[in-house]
Amino acid sequence: MDIDIVVTWVDGSDAGWTCEKKKWQAEIGAKVDDGAERYRDWGLLKYWFRGVERFAPWARKVHFVTCGQRPHWLDTACPKLNLVDHADYMPECYLPTFSSHPIELNLHRIEGLAEHFVYFNDDMFLLRPVGEDLFFRDGRPVHPARLHAILPVDDGNREIMNHIYLNMMTVINRNFESKASIAANRSKWLGPRGKSFKELAMNIFNAQHNGFIGFGDEHLPVPITKSTMSEVWEKEGRLLDETCMRKFRDARDVSQYLFRYWDLASGNFVPIDARRLGKRYMISSEIRPICDIVCEQQHPMICLNDMNEPCTDEMYEGIRKALTDAFEAVLPEKSSFEI
Repeated sequence: MDIDIVVTWVDGSDAGWTCEKKKWQAEIGAKVDDGAERYRDWGLLKYWFRGVERFAPWARKVHFVTCGQRPHWLDTACPKLNLVDHADYMPECYLPTFSSHPIELNLHRIEGLAEHFVYFNDDMFLLRPVGEDLFFRDGRPVHPARLHAILPVDDGNREIMNHIYLNMMTVINRNFESKASIAANRSKWLGPRGKSFKELAMNIFNAQHNGFIGFGDEHLPVPITKSTMSEVWEKEGRLLDETCMRKFRDARDVSQYLFRYWDLASGNFVPIDARRLGKRYMISSEIRPICDIVCEQQHPMICLNDMNEPCTDEMYEGIRKALTDAFEAVLPEKSSFEI
């Protein structure tokens, strides 16, 4: 079974891209989810490629999706690399876009993409060898089976995301009957395999509701099939099209997590203990603990979410250097993706 890897990237320091973004912001004239953390680059992308080559050698192709930007060190002739511009696979009416949602919701249109692929954000890194069975088994995506209530947070950075999660659960409950789905996949949801005692107790309690109340999110690489994406587009094409028409993140949107939720609700997945996958960390001014986690390779995968505190140029450079040194200690050798 061929499995590809897809990663999306944007260089937020690109002056031309920044100018275009500001132009569209002025035209829209509405509040948008446009914080610096949405586009900031910490200079760690080469370690993403090194990690994939060293720890996931089974990947057939790496599809590198950008708006035409290229890191200066990237070897564009690498046979395992497929450079994908937004215009190569996204309908023209969705372009240009400054939201991750249209970029992600159309990934199944990439020419030559395998049916089974793992989607990475560029802040998700491999730190240890990972097998194919961590993502797919018998052709099915591997997901933690966690029924988890959506918890709205009074936080400016989450204001839009609160609505997006609710939008997606509305879609799921419009298309699936929770009690019937859980009953048909009882061992996945209510069996002890791949769950802590706390998660099992939560699933038993939350399964009593007349609808899915939410799913736990790991903020780690996501296994997706093109078949699931096509099915969601067939059933909910209008909503996905409306999301893709918006230039910036919006409270009316849905995200690529909808495809994972669809597999969970339909039972098209194999359960796994979330603790086997990895963990998400927030970059902050106190960067040393994260650097230690990287150097010690404490997890197979980690997500380093951008900081949600003010970041001066001096602070940025200090954090960037510390993280670079940590990754260099683990992945010092160039990959075939580098010149």
